[in-house]
Amino acid sequence: GRYPDAIEAFKQAIRVKANDPDEHNNLGNAYFGLGRYPDAIEAYKQAIRIRPDFAKVYNNLGNAYGGLGSYQEAMDAFKQAISIKPDDALSHLGLGVALLNIGDKGSAMEQYEILKTLDAAMAENLLNMINK
Repeated sequence: GRYPDAIEAFKQAIRVKANDPDEHNNLGNAYFGLGRYPDAIEAYKQAIRIRPDFAKVYNNLGNAYGGLGSYQEAMDAFKQAISIKPDDALSHLGLGVALLNIGDKGSAMEQYEILKTLDAAMAENLLNMINK
């Protein structure tokens, strides 16, 4: 629970290095940790404006949208992460979970099949969610 301190530290770092996408991502992660998803989304979007090919940030953006229950936006973010880094297991898992949240078990199973080749434990987690 040191997120408030972290937020101030990352804001200070951004004042010094405004064009460092990592600092914006870190700020987003601190907001995410506090459940401040709209603030996290804004920080992640700023990181993406600076570095459009930052797959990890798209994954984080997807998680933040998922936290808000905005599953279409979450799926779009996870798909963008996957288009940049096709073997990113976390993004395939996130996409599978978002698909489940909109009731698309068939497409979630497709993500499970992909995940089996990338990360067996994550694949098993997704399969357990699908079969609930």
